[in-house]
Amino acid sequence: MSDCRDVLRQLWEYLDGELPPGEADEIREHLEDCAHCNPQYEFQLHFLDALVKAYAAREVPGPEFVRRLRAALDAIGDDLT
Repeated sequence: MSDCRDVLRQLWEYLDGELPPGEADEIREHLEDCAHCNPQYEFQLHFLDALVKAYAAREVPGPEFVRRLRAALDAIGDDLT
């Protein structure tokens, strides 16, 4: 059985699916019963969900924006030399 310190230390790996099945099962069981660890798990789970949604909704800049950005960076580089 995992204690709270171990569970919280491995929480990101658990959420990323990087733990071996036995360890993941222990953490899942601990989280189901632990009022101390479960809020941190819920927070990190929602945080990851928000990151995924933000990444999926991102807009790719168009070629005109890229051209203007490169020109601006080139101008800054010229000012530094």
